Amino acid sequence: MLHGVRSNDECSLMRQPKSDARSLMWRPIGAYAYPRSSTRLPRARQRVMLPRWPTCRLLHLVARAAAGARPFRHRHACAELWSRVLRNFDVVALALMPDHVHLLAEIERDSALRTFGRVLSAFRSKMRASTDPDLLFDWERLPSPEKVQRDRRHIARTIRYIHLNPTRAALCSDPREWEWSTHRDWLGAVARPCVDRARWGNSDGKTHALVHRLAARVMSSDPSVPGGRPPVDPAPFLLPLPKKDASIDALLQAVPRALRSPRMRPHEFDLAERRLFLLSAAQWTRYSGAELARSLGCDPRSAQRTIRQQRDEELREGANSSKRGGRERGDVLDANELHAMAVILADPRLTAAPGAEATRAAFRRG
Repeated sequence: MLHGVRSNDECSLMRQPKSDARSLMWRPIGAYAYPRSSTRLPRARQRVMLPRWPTCRLLHLVARAAAGARPFRHRHACAELWSRVLRNFDVVALALMPDHVHLLAEIERDSALRTFGRVLSAFRSKMRASTDPDLLFDWERLPSPEKVQRDRRHIARTIRYIHLNPTRAALCSDPREWEWSTHRDWLGAVARPCVDRARWGNSDGKTHALVHRLAARVMSSDPSVPGGRPPVDPAPFLLPLPKKDASIDALLQAVPRALRSPRMRPHEFDLAERRLFLLSAAQWTRYSGAELARSLGCDPRSAQRTIRQQRDEELREGANSSKRGGRERGDVLDANELHAMAVILADPRLTAAPGAEATRAAFRRG
């Protein structure tokens, strides 16, 4: 039988309704279907197109600023590109270096470079509206994405490579110090994690706690992490009694890190940052709403109302759980926010400037 010519029996099969599109996959895409009669159908009706099944792949994408530009020395630039990437990609790992970007994401291979280029171009256009000369830059030509095999060892090796980039570039002494890396998302130090740990962390049957320990052990064993220390246990900040106190300054430093906010000064906080600060202060301090409002420069009545709601909810949930023989934390803070703030408050490396001396030296070399 000649290619592209169908017999009468085959044409009969083609005319039969098929409820499952997969049953038609034996026929080549774009094959012509002819009726039994000698009269041919109009050409617009001859071509039978089958649906394209999604071909999503795990791809490692890299983008580098041209001419030695370092746009990611600025916090607001990091926050802007971070939010744009999260809106367009199913992120598995992401790291923003001073002059380049590493991204591991699940995306259709045909559209990966096009989507990545569109995100980078929109980011560059917005940065060029700024008066800062460091943000007037161009991107180098994007290299072809590297396909990552769906093997847990290959995936783990790629994630490890991306998360260790800051330490291998001598920008910090520990991967946890680098804020613009999904290493913090994997460790639960972010209030709104961009990585689906339930999907990727448990793909091989391991629990979150085990994944956390394995990630910390693998990172600290790398030669680029001198004297790697394990993560600090946040349990003292999560226990109901005795409740560990935190200072206002520690909370003011922890909130922008937990939300990856471009705003670091308290009087610049927006609604989400003020809410997280007030609810965390109600959780780990004994200050009144008026005292906390002075730290933010906001209305004392609004602060007092937010804190009262948080503390009343704590008492209500504590009374309900005591009847069941144990206290469950049903606070206004959700589970991710509560855990992220506890992790950041417990580990000073997460709020300190990441390798300040090494960072300054690296930027001076650039």
